[in-house]
Amino acid sequence: MEQGTISESSSSDDDSSNGDEEVQAKINDMRAKIQENPYLYDAHVELITTLKQQGELEMLRAARQKMSEIFPLTEQLWLDWFRDEIALATTEDDRKKIYELFDRAVRDYLSVPLWLEYAQYSIGGMGLKDGTDIVRSVFERAITAAGLHVTKGISLWEAYREFEEAVYTGVIAKQGSAPTTEQCVEVDAQYNRVTTLYRRQLAVPLVDMNHTFEEFKQWMTKEIDNSTVQTYQKALGKLKKLQTYEDALATADPPRTAEYQSYINYEMSEGEPARIQCIYERALQENCLIPDLWLQYTNYLDHKLKVSSISVVIYGRSLRNCPWSCELWIGYLRALERAKEAHDSVKDCMTKALGSALTQASDHLQLWTCYCDYMRRRVDWEQIPSTELDDMRTTFESAVESLYEGFGKDGDPACSLQQYWARLEARYCKNMEKTRELWNEVMSSGMGNQAQMWLEYYNLERAYGKSKHCRKLLQRAINSASDWPESVCEAYINFEREEGTLEQYDTAVAKCQAQLERVNERRAKAAEKEVELIQQKKPHRTEKKGNKTVERGQKPQQGYKRKLQQDVVEKQFDNEGFKVPTPPRHTGPPPGSAATDKASKVSPPPGFKAPPPPGFKGPPPPGWKGEKLEPPEKKAKGDSSPAPPSIPLDTSKEERTVFVSNLAYTVEEEYIREIFCKCGGINEVRLVKNFKGKSKGFAYVEFQSVDPTLKALTMDRKPIDGRPMYVSPFQDKSSKPKQFKFSTGMEKNKLFVKGLPFTCDEGAVRNIFKPHGALKEVRLVTYRNGTSKGLAFVEFENEVRMFYSTFN
Repeated sequence: MEQGTISESSSSDDDSSNGDEEVQAKINDMRAKIQENPYLYDAHVELITTLKQQGELEMLRAARQKMSEIFPLTEQLWLDWFRDEIALATTEDDRKKIYELFDRAVRDYLSVPLWLEYAQYSIGGMGLKDGTDIVRSVFERAITAAGLHVTKGISLWEAYREFEEAVYTGVIAKQGSAPTTEQCVEVDAQYNRVTTLYRRQLAVPLVDMNHTFEEFKQWMTKEIDNSTVQTYQKALGKLKKLQTYEDALATADPPRTAEYQSYINYEMSEGEPARIQCIYERALQENCLIPDLWLQYTNYLDHKLKVSSISVVIYGRSLRNCPWSCELWIGYLRALERAKEAHDSVKDCMTKALGSALTQASDHLQLWTCYCDYMRRRVDWEQIPSTELDDMRTTFESAVESLYEGFGKDGDPACSLQQYWARLEARYCKNMEKTRELWNEVMSSGMGNQAQMWLEYYNLERAYGKSKHCRKLLQRAINSASDWPESVCEAYINFEREEGTLEQYDTAVAKCQAQLERVNERRAKAAEKEVELIQQKKPHRTEKKGNKTVERGQKPQQGYKRKLQQDVVEKQFDNEGFKVPTPPRHTGPPPGSAATDKASKVSPPPGFKAPPPPGFKGPPPPGWKGEKLEPPEKKAKGDSSPAPPSIPLDTSKEERTVFVSNLAYTVEEEYIREIFCKCGGINEVRLVKNFKGKSKGFAYVEFQSVDPTLKALTMDRKPIDGRPMYVSPFQDKSSKPKQFKFSTGMEKNKLFVKGLPFTCDEGAVRNIFKPHGALKEVRLVTYRNGTSKGLAFVEFENEVRMFYSTFN
């Protein structure tokens, strides 16, 4: 019998040990996930719950602390934390730490239960030094923050009154049969304190105001004064108006955004700042993940209330809830500047913003532009050179580099930051050498064919530079601008007319006329080719000329085709062979200056069929159909020149080469060689670079044999420097016909998932869909920097059947 008991006990111990090991493994797994990505909210909550069940106090404290630094905690999470800490507090230092914890809690959201818990805990310390004053301070803060809450605020007022009435009772009890003068004064002071508290409460529209008024009558030893009665009647009338909005909230289902918005609009029309803040706080408690609501609130604080200290606090709270909102980060930077915070604080904010959940190139561009604005405003232009000026230049340089490394040319497609920087160098620093350097970088980055950009450059040179540089610039421009060369030609001619000699003017006219003739010839040839393409694309169409028709299959009369083309061209062009389009609006040079006005009032001559310049708002010029390239197989009749000999492709080299993409821009060829040398011998690593000699993010790796190539393909999507590396076989696209490589039929075992949180990882997606069948593969769609797009592909091993009805 004893042996059986021992055996059962041993088995129970083994089960308990196995269970502890499983829990510990679960804890370690969740801690590893949080370490990898600290923005996994559910992982934090699950870890806290598990540690609380296990009774791991120190680990639980650390987990709660880490989560509270990243996320605002819910009301229940804070209350659980307080109860655990209060039960363990024994010293005065412990009590101070709990006070600090309460102060952090009430800053997250508007919560009446948290304030009541705070006040209740402070009452427990009344016997300590300044205990009563601490309690009163907590209650005053509570009614300031939440005392205007129409339905829940009354709890705070009543708790405050009960505390003061209890103090009054204690003072009465100390008097005895023969009270001293000091005791009488103390009693009167406490009586007046309670009376004042009643009057303050009756001035606020709260539910059950009539009961409070009856209690006040019983408290008063004499008749209530008329001023208090009138204040009460006014608050009662206000409550009747508010009751409509409170009833709408009570009957609606969360998140009740429409009802809250109506309530906010009403309070805004009334214009009471305290009440406006209160209703915003109530709305945000239920809709904390809606950036537009935070933006609406902060906009009111910035432009209506204009109390910078409050704005800074609210912006900080908003970004703990919505770190993916670029507008909130920009507002936070400006709020810190308005509050005259130290430069290090603004710099830290910018660093956090760049490391947050912003994934769009446009967001990063706006953020850098805002920070550059701030750095510009720090410079005292009367005291240059200075440290602030050097910091501004460093910031511009960092901004340009960061955008290019993170997003390539999409980071700042119009080179707006470089133009901004160049204007500052020219206007304030008189540093035209740096200005020209920046503009040359802009032009060499792909903007050299845009007339608008050349005119911007020219206007800046004309305003702050020298005439010889303007002349050289315009001569480069007429040979480079292809979208609207007429505007550049007119600017060049006007410049020489105003600044140059007669010989220089004649030279400018001759150059412009020659260039425009070449442009018009190209346009005319393009128009003829367009006609030929139209003819070839419609062979079934009956061609009519007067009363005669040429049907398909009939041989047209000699010269007919040429005459037809001539007629089409004559209908579209004037006697000189050009078509007169509607002149596009020129939005480049700023209005006001003489040079600018002359460069901006430009109309293209007949025959203009190029696309309008950047900023053109109107319709494209008539006849423009975009750039068209003649197919390579089309040749002019009579061109019997032999085709160039084809170079045979080394197929063995193709089989030994892999294409590697989505690499970080900082990765060098040696690093790529180190990654793939484990697969086998490497002949060559070719990292593709741009005109500046910087990596484009992809490369070709040629191995010595085929076997290492197969091993290299298994490294597809392996994380390299924080982003997935894509490895695929090398293909010569020129020698293979284009074909769609994916299945076009319905794949019933695959699902496309969208709307995922940006913090959701592959494991979380697997946990969601795993209960509905065996999974074959889960693939998250990410940006080039490895950040999730909120999309995923889920592939099951078998066909998905009842899954749709479950989730729809």
